Amino acid sequence: MAEYLGSKEKEVVDIMMVLYDEQEVMRSYVESEVYEATQEATQNAKIEIAKRFLRMNKLSYEEIAAGSELTIEEVEKLAGLESY
Repeated sequence: MAEYLGSKEKEVVDIMMVLYDEQEVMRSYVESEVYEATQEATQNAKIEIAKRFLRMNKLSYEEIAAGSELTIEEVEKLAGLESY
């Protein structure tokens, strides 16, 4: 077997590199998906916080933006929706 692999070293190395590249692409894809899911969950949490503040009806849009880490424009947009 060692003799055969030795004679086919280039093909074996090429195959191993393709497999490594596929694994690297898959790892990168999974990391990207996890990052995007985390970002989406964080944004959704910020929106829910802002909605709670809006329902309280005691804070300015600037205060809500600061407390929820959203922009004032995002808070104004949420406030424009009739049901929080």
